[in-house]
Amino acid sequence: FDRYASEADHVIVSGRVKPHTGFVGEIESGLHKMMLIGLGKHKGATIYHQAIVHYSFDRIIRGVAQQVIDNCGVLFGLAMVENQYDETAMIDAVPPDRFAEREKELLILAKKWMPRLPFDQVDLLVIDAMGKNISGSGIDTNVVGRKYNDHAAAEKEFPKVTRILVRGLTPETHGNAAGIGMAEYCHKRLVDGMNVDATVINCITGNAPSGAAIPIHFATDTECLEKALQTVGFVKP
Repeated sequence: FDRYASEADHVIVSGRVKPHTGFVGEIESGLHKMMLIGLGKHKGATIYHQAIVHYSFDRIIRGVAQQVIDNCGVLFGLAMVENQYDETAMIDAVPPDRFAEREKELLILAKKWMPRLPFDQVDLLVIDAMGKNISGSGIDTNVVGRKYNDHAAAEKEFPKVTRILVRGLTPETHGNAAGIGMAEYCHKRLVDGMNVDATVINCITGNAPSGAAIPIHFATDTECLEKALQTVGFVKP
């Protein structure tokens, strides 16, 4: 648990309630994740992500969350839900004894309000910029349909995107390209702008080493598009 938070008289947990990029459950990303992984800092994040390999996040929450609430001075939580325009649509103050109940309710809203692509089938998805300010995985897997596999949608997952091309990084991500391994292609400017150390640390901590894999990349948009379109199948561009 964060030392400064542990020394405080009270702790207010603040976080966005949203679908997680790697698993499905009644509770995904939100107050519980911030309380355990965020306030757990690097060491805590590493431990919990290792635990998720063997246990569900729900089981981890049931085993640990109440201990944190009881022993770490958690006063209340501020749960935020965003809409499809990346705007804060709701802020809800939640007492600790309602964290689990309320987070389940807010997750339903978050899934309803989240952005979606207007297609079920995409040959080549071109993404202008990815970054940590957009999603923990750089690219929101819930939007592009790659929550369960890095390079293909699951059977009942949509949209089904054949290839992803990423053109760059957001300024806010400060070179952290965690999640770039989800794409098949990227522009060379993205590779040149990567903070490799930050990217690798993030992906290892999150127990997602493939997220740091660097895709095939080219120096111009034209070449990126031409090469990517060669691998989408019998489709005329």
